[in-house]
Amino acid sequence: MKRPNQIAYEYIKGRILDGTYRPAERLVEAQLAEEIGVSRNTVKKVLLQIEQERLLVIEDNKGARVHSLTIEEIQEYYEIRKCLEVLVVQAAVEKIGEDDLARMEAILARMDELRDAEDFDAYSQHNKLFHEIIYEASEKTIAVEMIRGIKTQLTRFQFRTMVAPGRADNSIIEHRALLEGFKARDKEAVTEAIIAHISNVSQTISRFKALFN
Repeated sequence: MKRPNQIAYEYIKGRILDGTYRPAERLVEAQLAEEIGVSRNTVKKVLLQIEQERLLVIEDNKGARVHSLTIEEIQEYYEIRKCLEVLVVQAAVEKIGEDDLARMEAILARMDELRDAEDFDAYSQHNKLFHEIIYEASEKTIAVEMIRGIKTQLTRFQFRTMVAPGRADNSIIEHRALLEGFKARDKEAVTEAIIAHISNVSQTISRFKALFN
């Protein structure tokens, strides 16, 4: 059975990441405590925890509000992530196993089905599984930890890119190119594929800024 602080943490963080709580929205401790069914003290502690993940800003006498990133800050995160992902895929390309590649193939096939069904929540979860196989194979634990921290910041924005015209189709193409590069054990190909993938997400955000307000 989950403890109250874990329930509150998952409730609040989940609603920040899925966009239920919008950027700059103020969160009221008493209201959250009533919604979740926990004490205000539990909510207060959880808000402080989530602030450490840079998803909230807590100000004296004003309470907590959802951290709002500018387009420029989002783009900077993607630039940093691109550098880290290149390091990771280059490390993984010769280490990744045949079983791993088979799992990635199956996940990508399922992503294709989910794209057609426009089930972008499930698509996002499978996308995460696809990349986690690469992260594990790379053995670059520090770089992967940094990537995961950046992804936490970007989850709420990346999910919305999927509704941009053409983005879902391009995402499948980009993941296919990455997988084929790994199958060929081609360091240059996986490098080009991951750069293209992250750059295209970043460019989508620039082109469709209205989706991210």
